[in-house]
Amino acid sequence: MSAQLISIFILLASASLLVFWLRAACRSILRQRFERDYYAEVAADNQLEFLAIRRALEEYPEEIADYEGVLATLQRDYEALTYLLRNAATVHVGHYSRRERFLIFDYKLLRFWMNLRRRLGFKNWPDNLVEMTEILQYFANVMGQRLVTFPATSRRS
Repeated sequence: MSAQLISIFILLASASLLVFWLRAACRSILRQRFERDYYAEVAADNQLEFLAIRRALEEYPEEIADYEGVLATLQRDYEALTYLLRNAATVHVGHYSRRERFLIFDYKLLRFWMNLRRRLGFKNWPDNLVEMTEILQYFANVMGQRLVTFPATSRRS
């Protein structure tokens, strides 16, 4: 019986360390600076709302009553941006870069963690919403940079 407990402990510790490493790697990716910020233009051009949500979360989080609507809006923005990353202004259509895959996994992990904490009744479950908007901002910056650097002849329809 004690061998099974040790095995379970090792498995849980290894999984925890893997998640910790992944989160640290994602934080490092999010600290990357772009030659200029494209996210506001990309958000406006694609009618994305993550910037308004982040502003509301930072300025007056206590006044946000509809967190389900906020989550649904962030999910729509996430789906739009990941579609664009996979299919627009890229040489590797249908594929993500390693950094993008890390951040996609991190976004899904944050969403799972928030839903778990919310169902368990924790009051601070919306804390990760700001980090989710940072991931979306990174994706929008990548899209803007791609559109600027991708040859104009390849973008014509």
